[in-house]
Amino acid sequence: MTERLRAAHLRFGGTSWVVNGSFADNMRELSHCVDSMQFVLFDNKFGCNIPSAEEVSALAALQQELGMSCTVHFPHDICLSPDMAERVRCEDSCLRMMELFDALDPAAYILHLDGEQFGKYPSADMERWTEMSAASLARLAKAARSSERICVETLDYDVAIAYPLIKANGMSVCVDIGHLVRYGHPVLNQTETYMADTPVLHIHGVKPDGTDHQSMEFFDAELFAALVERLAADGRDRIMTIEVFEDDYRRSIEAIKSSWGNKICLNI
Repeated sequence: MTERLRAAHLRFGGTSWVVNGSFADNMRELSHCVDSMQFVLFDNKFGCNIPSAEEVSALAALQQELGMSCTVHFPHDICLSPDMAERVRCEDSCLRMMELFDALDPAAYILHLDGEQFGKYPSADMERWTEMSAASLARLAKAARSSERICVETLDYDVAIAYPLIKANGMSVCVDIGHLVRYGHPVLNQTETYMADTPVLHIHGVKPDGTDHQSMEFFDAELFAALVERLAADGRDRIMTIEVFEDDYRRSIEAIKSSWGNKICLNI
């Protein structure tokens, strides 16, 4: 019998980077404690981990065997670039990932909608940012099997800036709780504001120096309990991905078990 973390209307997930191995190795490892795997993809000058169609087909069979779901984090952001060809290249990458991973029926595709700067606003020219971002999102939404499965992740800026674009294109929000903590946004307020449009959340610890994507040992226990309670309130099923890597994943599982015990851990 496998012990997996669960709460009312909340299934937990982990990343595809918790053991040194293949996507299949990581899915098997995750299946011991959680119900979902987030594919963390990259394709840059340092390397590429995009699987082949054959590997995705094998993963689809393994996913069914293990009773797992999945989410896919796009390898490229939709960025504000003065080079239109670069922007189209990023859009094309997202479109290819949706086609490649369709056999896995992902619960969500996670998208970063950013700009050329960090801080309160993603761009110094918000009119241009809005126009270009709207065009990119419209292209992705038109190609998606279900635009609701494309989830724009909360980053450093207030997601209220992007929310009209998200809604206009029938997309969803991925509330990254760790980012809300890291950048000083009101966590419970933001979570409640976008709950109706949030099928997937990310959670991770934040160290006192601001380093995020750390073990859940660095996440406030009372805040976590309040989040779990509020997310159950509307009766909608969601995935909460513990977005940490390697040994921080194992430490996070232990931290959650030691803090909440039978309130979350269920034998299935």
